[in-house]
Amino acid sequence: MCPDIDVKFVRLPRDPSVEASVQRWVDRIGWNTEVDRAVVSIERTGWRRLSVSLKLYPATGKTVLTTTSHTDIYVAVADVFREARKKLLGGVAAAQAPASLALGL
Repeated sequence: MCPDIDVKFVRLPRDPSVEASVQRWVDRIGWNTEVDRAVVSIERTGWRRLSVSLKLYPATGKTVLTTTSHTDIYVAVADVFREARKKLLGGVAAAQAPASLALGL
C-alpha cells in the first residue's frame, strides 16, 4: 500500500469516489512494484473532456509519468494507470503478466 497519494482536482469539485478509485489502482500497481508516492492531477480541459496526469515514485527510483484524457473520469483514471503499469513492467514483462493483470481486473 502506498503511504502517500496526492489527488488534485483542477476546475472540478473534489470527488471521494474518484479518490477511492485512484487508491485501488495504486494498490494494484503495488502488487508488482512498491510505490513510495503517487501524484494524480485530474483536470477539466473542456466542456466534457477530462485530463488525468499520474506521476509515480516507485522504490526503484525510476519516476513514471503518464497522461491521458477522456470524457469519462473513471475510464481516464483506468487508462492512465494501465499505461503506467506498462511503463513499470516494460513491454516484455507486461506480455508475461497474468491475464487478470493484463485485463486490469
